[in-house]
Amino acid sequence: MRALYRAQVSGLEHVPTEGPAIISPNHRSFFDSPLVMMMAPRPVVFLGKAEYMDAWKTKYLFPAVGMVPIKRDVKKASMAALFTAAQLLEEGNLVGIFPEGTRSRDGLLHRGHSGVAHLAIMTGAPIIPVGITGTERVQPIGASVPRPFRGRVTMQFGEPIDPASYRFGGSRKRRQQMLDDVMASIASMTNQQRSPDFSSQRPPLIRGGSEAVYRVVRHGATGLSWRHAAERAVDDGCRRYDDARVASVIELACRVQPSGELLFEAQLDLSTRFRGASESNASPSRPTPAPSHHRDHQPEPPHRERDAS
Repeated sequence: MRALYRAQVSGLEHVPTEGPAIISPNHRSFFDSPLVMMMAPRPVVFLGKAEYMDAWKTKYLFPAVGMVPIKRDVKKASMAALFTAAQLLEEGNLVGIFPEGTRSRDGLLHRGHSGVAHLAIMTGAPIIPVGITGTERVQPIGASVPRPFRGRVTMQFGEPIDPASYRFGGSRKRRQQMLDDVMASIASMTNQQRSPDFSSQRPPLIRGGSEAVYRVVRHGATGLSWRHAAERAVDDGCRRYDDARVASVIELACRVQPSGELLFEAQLDLSTRFRGASESNASPSRPTPAPSHHRDHQPEPPHRERDAS
């Protein structure tokens, strides 16, 4: 493992030699789980999709390394997974949980889900944040198998976060404080840019194609309404890229022109896969003047409105 993937592991002293703990890594690749399982000083149990038991590639591998299948399509499945994890912790195991929930398709460190903090409060088990880098090259989204010799992979175990240290405030406030500390610790180890949004397994699709995503670019346009401006920005992305997905709406603004007419501006971040090498250095488009038609869309409330100038 270390030779094939040039894996470097640090911070193993933060993992308790016995007793329960929650291992909480960032999530960039399908390869993250096997990497943690194989490189941790003790066996780590991950909760995984029951669908993995239907695929011949993972049917025998995952149970062998300690994955517990969970059906996610049944009612109250999230609570079932939580209680399964709590039982494993009560038995003294290390349990792996990705606080982001699913893989990041844009490379950002997304907002964490509170389940990991709720589990820590339930069981009293400490949370061990883990920062992983490089696995997105070994097995990017869409790749069926890990690819060796794709650059260095690093995994750093951070200092334990003890739920007993969060004694003030209501349970919701304590969970949020603990979760904030977990995500801040991961960010300090990976140097990822933070995102205020949850990671989505299926981002809003602009144009079909492969799920592989390589960078985030910003596109802007102006129009006679915010919807009109956003549609023009999306159209521009579809012309430039084979695969583009809306990552987030960055800004909506309204300007008063010298003629007295209102001009609406929208800025969008798109997760993109490039059509070709010639476009790999494409820069975000600049807002373009709106045509004098398409007045059928009415302005919608802005996320943020600038002072008219």
